[in-house]
Amino acid sequence: MTPAAAQARHLSLMRLEQAAGQAFGYADEPEPTASRSAMLLSSSGFAIATVATALAATITYLV
Repeated sequence: MTPAAAQARHLSLMRLEQAAGQAFGYADEPEPTASRSAMLLSSSGFAIATVATALAATITYLV
């Protein structure tokens, strides 16, 4: 599939999805912000989650 054909298919699927949403009464939703997912994917977010998990496992082991 050529890039132009893939883009045309993508646009037609988006129009179909939007039409189906309007048919069932769903309003257009704004694009979600990436702030929450960006934190989960960042290295500092991953490090904080790792430390929190290790701390919880230690406390669970000691109790």
